[in-house]
Amino acid sequence: MNKKVVFITGASGSMGSQVLKSVMETGKFKSIILLRDKPSNQKLAAKLQKKYGEDLEVVMGDLDSDQNCAYCVDRSDYVIHCAAVIPPKSDHNPKSAKKANFDGTCKLIDAIRNSKRANEIKYVHIGTIAEYGNRDWKHPWGRVGDPLMPSVYDFYAITKLRAERYLLDNPPPNWVVLRQSGVLHDNLFKNNMADGLMFHTCWNVPIEWATARDSGVLIRNLVVKDSEGTLKDGFWQNIYNIGNGETCRVTGYETMAAGFGIMGARVEQFFKPNWNAYRNFHCFWYYDSDKLNDYLDFRNETWEDFWKNMAKLNWYFKLGAIVPKSLISKLAIQRLFKDSNAPKFWVNHGLTGRVTAFYGGMDKFNEIGEDWSKFPVFCKNEIKDADGNVVDYEERRDIKNAHKYLLSHGYDESKPDSELGFEDMQQAAEFRGGKCLSPDMKKGDLYTKIKWQCHNGHVFESSPFTVLKAGHWCPECCQPAPWNFDELSKHIPFFAQVWYDTHDPSENNFYDENCYKDILEAEKDKK
Repeated sequence: MNKKVVFITGASGSMGSQVLKSVMETGKFKSIILLRDKPSNQKLAAKLQKKYGEDLEVVMGDLDSDQNCAYCVDRSDYVIHCAAVIPPKSDHNPKSAKKANFDGTCKLIDAIRNSKRANEIKYVHIGTIAEYGNRDWKHPWGRVGDPLMPSVYDFYAITKLRAERYLLDNPPPNWVVLRQSGVLHDNLFKNNMADGLMFHTCWNVPIEWATARDSGVLIRNLVVKDSEGTLKDGFWQNIYNIGNGETCRVTGYETMAAGFGIMGARVEQFFKPNWNAYRNFHCFWYYDSDKLNDYLDFRNETWEDFWKNMAKLNWYFKLGAIVPKSLISKLAIQRLFKDSNAPKFWVNHGLTGRVTAFYGGMDKFNEIGEDWSKFPVFCKNEIKDADGNVVDYEERRDIKNAHKYLLSHGYDESKPDSELGFEDMQQAAEFRGGKCLSPDMKKGDLYTKIKWQCHNGHVFESSPFTVLKAGHWCPECCQPAPWNFDELSKHIPFFAQVWYDTHDPSENNFYDENCYKDILEAEKDKK
């Protein structure tokens, strides 16, 4: 019996490596991986080739090559697209992010569409929840179909957003989008302590983490179930959020607390409140992540399991109990203040655009200050709403109450998909500040493109699924850069309902496609 072939991009990354491991351990598949030709990947290729032998083919080259894509795709039954240039590299070099995340993805999709075996190939697109943009305690629950509003300066998110839109507008016969959450992996400490990016996580942001190991299991179960014919109907031609569920629904503060808890310490002993961003992040708790688990039954690792394993891997952290916490803070954390991705760097170098995007301005930065007794923490029930009532963290975290905090999608979602028609399109378009220009549509047909117009007069064609079910809107004004959500939210209620949770209606900020150069210039001045 011939083994089916799984083509995996990004096999050197945290998720891709676990996907390869999990798939190959089944003994039921052969794999092709595409690795950039560099010394570290050459060593990795040799190691993997020795481990998996004839069941693994390693192709050295770039994803943005038509030839490489065609070669790998034509030999595959499943294409698992994990490869991406992620922060912090994408923060400093958006061109590399565009080349890999958008250009490379387009070539991969085109290769599938142009293949003689297009109808036989299943494409699994790994997206990102960074596409949704900022959330806080006011709307901590989200789902597929929510507004896609990538955070300012997040070039990773916008290149992934554009790649997803390309897929939805130019779909191969068999596809699925899996929007990956923040990933808990074994190198978490090493990666986080190497860049100012660690300060971008807001203390009160709701996060539903996924683990790298369970993400590998997810893909393993997908290809096994599909190849055996046991995958439930309705899975393909859809979008899902990846999350590890209830045990992994925490906050930014709790995530930091778990890490420092390994050395028996508290967050407050190492950080000050205004060291971390106040807004302009991403993540939330997924009202719909159970849908994916119902299909693929991939959740094995709990929040507690992950941190127990991290304590074993990083046993030396326990030595921190006998070292002054102020010294650890200075040597391990405050040293990153000199990194151009750190808020303290922006403040010290007068990068007002960054301070505004992540805090709301210098006044807000100073207002937050460095006194923990004056900073309300969501998970400690220290936040009060506009009426002065204490916000109950556990009440808000309970999925039974999630419906109270969900965003509107602008149409009657109680209707089955088969009953959605022209009037629903009109309602959805109006909620997005625009119009549905098509005179009619076949009821229940969510995948045939129809014509839309945004409030700026841009006319575009997209399927009802892309707009109503995926959360996309005008490809000209709603796929930054430039970032212009302050202005867009004045005209698009769909955006406004969440944007004004952390932004003032009087704000009128604009960030063009070259906004990332501010830190590059500051780095030159530093040198």
